[in-house]
Amino acid sequence: MGDLGDRFVYGIPGNLHRGFKIADDTRGPEFDPTGGDRTPSPDLAREMRAFITRRFPALRDAPLLGAEVCQYENSPDGHFIIDRHPAMPDIWIAGGGSGHGFKMGPALGEVLARAVRDDESPDPCSRWRVSARRIRFPLP
Repeated sequence: MGDLGDRFVYGIPGNLHRGFKIADDTRGPEFDPTGGDRTPSPDLAREMRAFITRRFPALRDAPLLGAEVCQYENSPDGHFIIDRHPAMPDIWIAGGGSGHGFKMGPALGEVLARAVRDDESPDPCSRWRVSARRIRFPLP
């Protein structure tokens, strides 16, 4: 289920046999995955409960079985990054999954493998290239 209102809210039924997953996919502040607090804010919890009440009235009083912030890596513009390292052409960079990486992984793997094998850019439009962004890499 996806709801494209003021925010992008999505849901997955039967998540790990634990009921209905509901999530707000609004981009938030930068997050440290090694030590960041994954506890949702009380405001977000209230907003999600209000969303469920409005969108799924029968779940209005359903118990909350768990809540955590789920972060993912993202590029500044939301596009994938697949390109050679600007200072080390033997190294390829692939990232910026922007929350889509899991479902796009097999196709992106094919794109990256073909680019490496054929020694060419994987994106003729250049939107995936490092040079198309304000990304800086430390030099060794």
